[in-house]
Amino acid sequence: MTNTDIHNRPRILHLVVSHGADQYDVHFHMERPPLVRDLMEDLENKTHVPVMNQQVFYRGERLHETPNRSLEQYGIFNGNHINLVGEKLTGTEEEHFGRLLNLERDVKVIDGLLELICNEFKHFQHRNEPRNQNERYLHDLYVRSERCRSDFQTFQSIAMNINITPSAHDAYRKKNEINALIRDRIDISSNVISAITSYQGGSNDYKLPTNDHYLFHKH
Repeated sequence: MTNTDIHNRPRILHLVVSHGADQYDVHFHMERPPLVRDLMEDLENKTHVPVMNQQVFYRGERLHETPNRSLEQYGIFNGNHINLVGEKLTGTEEEHFGRLLNLERDVKVIDGLLELICNEFKHFQHRNEPRNQNERYLHDLYVRSERCRSDFQTFQSIAMNINITPSAHDAYRKKNEINALIRDRIDISSNVISAITSYQGGSNDYKLPTNDHYLFHKH
């Protein structure tokens, strides 16, 4: 096995996290080393303790203070035990928060499809194949992009219809975060559609968004 093979193989990590009297299994299967923020986002989904309220400890280290650091930099490997401190949401706020987390998961799925469309289209452009001989393929990319945008618009309507008052601080903040991300994805999908349409018409004026636009961390 070469160094490149070792570098490119998926990272598989299994951790046990204690939160009070409760314990949670956390599994990562990623193409890059899992970060502290990946752990915190996963714990948010499992425990309903918002990321902003989490304190995460490993052998006295305060992981939550460096969310962009990889877990392996702390010497965290399979089977290690992590401690979580933070108050879980309750009542109506927890109910709203749970709905928002489910919505966020759906957004991540469609976002992954949109990123795949972008990559397919970029590879097609690099092959420099004749447009008129690939009309069906380009049309398929266009239709799939339209479907992604339609899904994001549906998610936007769902999020807007979740009635949360500012007094429910954590759920209200989560709603605003998700709304901002959905708006960003609608803009990106519109740019993708414009790029494909421009290319079909013989122009290459539009540029597809780079991977930097994709802020979700896929597990």
